[in-house]
Amino acid sequence: MNGAGKTTTFKMITGDEFITSGNAFLNEISLKSNLKKFQQQLGYCPQFDPLIDQMTVLETLYMFARLRGIHPDLIEYTCLSLIDLLDLSDHVNKMNQHLSGGNKRKLSVAISLVGSPCVVLLDEPTSGMDPKTRRTLWNSLNNIRNKGKSLILTTHSMDCLLYTSPSPLDYCAHLV
Repeated sequence: MNGAGKTTTFKMITGDEFITSGNAFLNEISLKSNLKKFQQQLGYCPQFDPLIDQMTVLETLYMFARLRGIHPDLIEYTCLSLIDLLDLSDHVNKMNQHLSGGNKRKLSVAISLVGSPCVVLLDEPTSGMDPKTRRTLWNSLNNIRNKGKSLILTTHSMDCLLYTSPSPLDYCAHLV
């Protein structure tokens, strides 16, 4: 539901907004007492794309890989793997300003995955995507989840619930 505080909650977890009370922990690291170390374990795809128009897809991923501290010998492999995973191969040398809305979202998701964080926050990752592109992204996210990563996302796309495993109904049946 719009206005429920999903984006604000994500901004608090990432340190973009001040937390007035409460705390969050990742691997026993406190958001409040060790923000930088907490952020190192977190990936974030904001609701609005954090892209620089005058950079290419590959340049963007290289920049974020450097910012995340990826070893220089692994940067190219990391970037090309994410490009392949998110079906951006046809756009590697395209300026971000010339990407479609769906490809901008896929690049934003790729950025959030740089460095293989243990938890990835995805705020409306499929907004503006056509159904085929959205399906491609859901498949990619399922692959990431199946490799043991925790994904927390907000979406208005209810069809994603059809592809969760185990289904929410299976979980509820175990509670009864």
